[in-house]
Amino acid sequence: MKIYADMLFAINFSMDLVSLFITASIMRRKIYKKRILIASIIGGFYGVFDVVLTLKPVISVVLGILVSFLMCFITHFEKSIKRFVSMYLIYLGVSASLGGFMSVLYSFLNKILAKYIESYNYTTVYTGARFFIIASLAILLSIFIGRLFSSEKEIKSVKIIARIDDEEFSFGALCDSGNLLRDPLSGKSVILVSSSTPIARKILKIPDIYKRYIPYSAVGGEGLLKGVIPTSISIENNEVSAVIASIDKKDFAGYEACVSTALTK
Repeated sequence: MKIYADMLFAINFSMDLVSLFITASIMRRKIYKKRILIASIIGGFYGVFDVVLTLKPVISVVLGILVSFLMCFITHFEKSIKRFVSMYLIYLGVSASLGGFMSVLYSFLNKILAKYIESYNYTTVYTGARFFIIASLAILLSIFIGRLFSSEKEIKSVKIIARIDDEEFSFGALCDSGNLLRDPLSGKSVILVSSSTPIARKILKIPDIYKRYIPYSAVGGEGLLKGVIPTSISIENNEVSAVIASIDKKDFAGYEACVSTALTK
């Protein structure tokens, strides 16, 4: 049976690309297209080398784990080991599920093609046709899901520039329609910032008498957030009026802050 390296590369590349996109969506991570492309290319080449070099099963498994780990590291690097391991396991699960789906599809097409081609005894055409169909479907699936995530499902983010007194702070923020917090006194929308950011440390230094106290309720419990009304604040160069409050949270899906989508329209 002949193996076509270019088609084998296309299949592995497509499946890795789709798996990485789905993993990013499940983990609500920002989608870095170039990183995913590079990682998928590495996975595609490894898939070819694994077949061509005919490695021993144990070596093949170990290298497969290392390559998949490298792919996830390139695409979705996490400072938190626990979160990275979770993301890696999700990627393996997604990849295995897609692999199983493609195996079933391959078997199904194999039976269909055999019915029409076997009588002509064109072995080369028979084998090539199967790989061509599988590769085409994989590429089309990859393009479809890639466009779906990049246009509709990709996490939207904005750049915020805020000035408090004589200090200016610039940071990225995740747009979240679920952020409905408002300052009870002014009615202004609240932008949440991670407590580890410079602007949060600035808010902490401001005397309590000048702070705003925003009640909140979440799965983890209830409490009061401390915030301030900045001297000025702009979202993507558009001036807005809002309160910025610090929250004890590491990040927001990789971003330093979380802003209501109502402020970004």
